[in-house]
Amino acid sequence: MKKIFLMGVMGLMGVMGAQAQFADYGVRVGLGVATISDDLSTKSPILGAGVGGYINYTFVNTQTIFGEFVYLQSGLNLNRRGSNFHEVLENENTMSVRDGYYHAYYLQLPLLVGFRLELPIRQSGHIAGIIAGPAFNVGLFGRCKDRVVSPGNPSPIANYDYDVTGTAKDRAVFNHLKHIDVSVLVGFTYQFGPWSAMLYMDHGFMATSTEPDILRIITQSMGQGGDSSLKTEIPNGNNTAFMLSIGYALGNFNDR
Repeated sequence: MKKIFLMGVMGLMGVMGAQAQFADYGVRVGLGVATISDDLSTKSPILGAGVGGYINYTFVNTQTIFGEFVYLQSGLNLNRRGSNFHEVLENENTMSVRDGYYHAYYLQLPLLVGFRLELPIRQSGHIAGIIAGPAFNVGLFGRCKDRVVSPGNPSPIANYDYDVTGTAKDRAVFNHLKHIDVSVLVGFTYQFGPWSAMLYMDHGFMATSTEPDILRIITQSMGQGGDSSLKTEIPNGNNTAFMLSIGYALGNFNDR
């Protein structure tokens, strides 16, 4: 279903893009919260951030039904994603506590479709709208802290700290996560003069980890003797961020 949705959106944008014209371009910066959705280990979000540039394409000079209300937007962004995690495990008479975080930085290419309409207020130039579409993300670098403490078990496997005693390779976030993600952006926009704002959600479709995390295995004893167990594997989580970005138009292609 997700693949069909993405293919449909990209197909629509391809048809529209054949008649679109360059409009304006600018820069933007944003802040928000980033976390991992559908992940039982997630304890709290981290500060999400993004910086980049954008290009708008419009249909104002074409004989199309899109007219001046629909536009396309693309660009490049450097985004900060990640999460904190915390887990408590009990195994017979011992207890292990695992906590840490990862901060990952992705280069993002969004392909968005927007609908905008000038607000019917006394002062002209206030434009509001909605925007949505897929984005392709490539992991560049990051850092991971992974710490486990087991007071009743002296084994190094049950007591480690990759942030302090681990090598740089241990702490490299993309040794633990996938490098590629495909996300969907959905948001609201506002523009007045060269300034613009976008309040949006960025949700990834690709699971962040290449393999199931052992901490996502839930074991429930079955039967009075407790000899058998039911193991339910929880799917790996997805990158999710709620962001507010501010943009500024640097120029207009029609002025050249």
